[in-house]
Amino acid sequence: MSTKQTCPNCPPAAGTRTVFTLLPDIRVLKCRGCQLQFAETYPDLDTAETEIYGDRYFVEAIEQRRERLTTFNELMTEIESMVGRKGRLLDVGCGDGVLLEVAADNGWEAEGTDVATAVVRHTRDTKGLAVHQGEVEDIALERGSFDVIVLNHVLEHVRDPRATLSRLRDLLADDGVIRVEVPNVASLSAITQNIQSRYNLKKNRWRHYETGHHFWFFTPRTLARTLNGAGLTPFQISAPAEQWGRVSRYKRTLNVLYRLTFWGGHLIAYARPGNKP
Repeated sequence: MSTKQTCPNCPPAAGTRTVFTLLPDIRVLKCRGCQLQFAETYPDLDTAETEIYGDRYFVEAIEQRRERLTTFNELMTEIESMVGRKGRLLDVGCGDGVLLEVAADNGWEAEGTDVATAVVRHTRDTKGLAVHQGEVEDIALERGSFDVIVLNHVLEHVRDPRATLSRLRDLLADDGVIRVEVPNVASLSAITQNIQSRYNLKKNRWRHYETGHHFWFFTPRTLARTLNGAGLTPFQISAPAEQWGRVSRYKRTLNVLYRLTFWGGHLIAYARPGNKP
């Protein structure tokens, strides 16, 4: 069973138009008001857990543990430079908990959340990490208790991004920071693949949207609009070509261009608590 989606930023009167239809049951819409793109329907949580976020969903991430340790150590360095201190960190959609391990090793008090029962059991029982099961809107956490909240490729999966961000805004300390990373549908790659898909030049049309498990598709503008609507004030949004690890000279050059054009494949936003709408 699934529910109809509407734009979280605009009233229904704003209306939508169809971006594309992929098979009879997959349609991506664009809000005529704020231009946010989103899947027409969202599965119920039981269906999502069994058909999308089962054991197989996390296999690749677990196999890439070594690379992710390096990535998350670099991420924690970046976060500490933004915040200027250590403190309490919440990783929303923490998966197998590698970021929680890295944060703890770096002197942070870290907790996580995830909707997938199997992976939560794994992180609790195997690793002994503090992980809460369920949607973050429904988990009892203390208001204003986190210095940093991280959503690493999570916001595109949630039921209602504005409701999720609004809840997280309440969990942030007054001087806390939230870091959100999502795919960028305004990237040069996405623009190119959109053209190929629209004119039947791509074998798997619209596959880059990953509609099997992504439900919200952000550009720099729509991500900023969604953050603002949840009472969060973005102070940095970027879309680099490649963020971590051994970056080639070619990609370092691309990073300069992409920071000016927002053409990189991923959007990274840092925001602080602002006034609630």
